[in-house]
Amino acid sequence: MFNKKGYIVVEKSKADEEKLLGAVLEAGADDMQDDDDNWEVLSAPEAFMAVRDAVKQLGVEPASAKVSLIPQNTVRLEGKPAQAMMKLMEALDDHDDVQNLSANFDISEKEIEASLA
Repeated sequence: MFNKKGYIVVEKSKADEEKLLGAVLEAGADDMQDDDDNWEVLSAPEAFMAVRDAVKQLGVEPASAKVSLIPQNTVRLEGKPAQAMMKLMEALDDHDDVQNLSANFDISEKEIEASLA
């Protein structure tokens, strides 16, 4: 259900696509994806440090860089199920014993904003 991957997020405004793609692939990244405002770089956990260093050598500070559990499949949620999931995630995140959360749901920004209002 989840794969352990190196996950680096770079804001598009801070990096040229071709330079970034070339640097991360040379350093051992598996893939680079377009996520509207950001580039998401995925790598094997063993290659994570080299890929992160390659990004930093371009003079770019990643918005996020960590080894994380990445879902193999996602489930789209809308309406009441999306609102219920947001409440559950918030409750789990606020719990003192919870250190990390991983999920495979896909909720639109509009749904997230509506649930926070």
